[in-house]
Amino acid sequence: MKLLTCNSHSIIEKDYDNKLKYFAQWILDNDYDVIAVQESNQTHDAKAVVSLENCNYISSNENIVIKEDNHIFNLIKYLNEKGQKYYWTWTPIKIGYGIFDEGIGVLSKYKPLEIKEFYLSNSKAYDNYKVRKAIGIKVNIDGKDKWFYSVHAGWWNDLEEPFKMQLSKLNKRFLFEKDEVYLMGDFNNPADIEDEGYTALLQSGWHDTYRLADKKDNGITVSGLIDGWREHKIDSMRIDLILKNKNTPVKESKVVFNNLNGKQISDHFAVEIIE
Repeated sequence: MKLLTCNSHSIIEKDYDNKLKYFAQWILDNDYDVIAVQESNQTHDAKAVVSLENCNYISSNENIVIKEDNHIFNLIKYLNEKGQKYYWTWTPIKIGYGIFDEGIGVLSKYKPLEIKEFYLSNSKAYDNYKVRKAIGIKVNIDGKDKWFYSVHAGWWNDLEEPFKMQLSKLNKRFLFEKDEVYLMGDFNNPADIEDEGYTALLQSGWHDTYRLADKKDNGITVSGLIDGWREHKIDSMRIDLILKNKNTPVKESKVVFNNLNGKQISDHFAVEIIE
């Protein structure tokens, strides 16, 4: 099984159209089973897609409106043109940069059996940049049901929406989950800072696939100052993670789109694992 998580910083990126095509071609070349995407945006005032019948979209909420420039929608269109089918779901979280519906989503080669989305933050206000969500799909792979969640979490020291509270919500959701669960995304908690968010994740029972991997690189997913971290003056972090609730083997964990393994397409690098 091959997984990818990517905070795509989509539409905002310079030369976005070429980066979108590069991302799509990378997916074609690497044949991922499941892909989680964060900061998967669409312009709030863009036109709505007229029909979603032929693009394998499965909605988690009947009130969601997919716009013509939706990042995953256009990614899927490119993949379909090349003969590769992925099922997908997407949900908006909040207004980004004043003009975007900022969202998260999941793509899967396997048709979802269930879809769930929920808030990680206490606030659900669409104009609050600290609002956070998770969205997940259950699929059957080789006879086993597995959950894959795209997660975009908040910061450990945030006074209004602390990560500790968001982690508590995650853990309550999965405390009695018997199926395999994968949390894939931008956790906004550097793995090298002890006794904060990353430590709390491990102590609460989540297993970091990076640590489990037989083969790995340095794991760094952010190099340089990015939005949300400029005031912290931390410019090298491992904050994009793939976690799971089972302590099972991982063959390889690799950072991609970092100008070493693939061109950079976002202000985050992406994480790929092979089990």
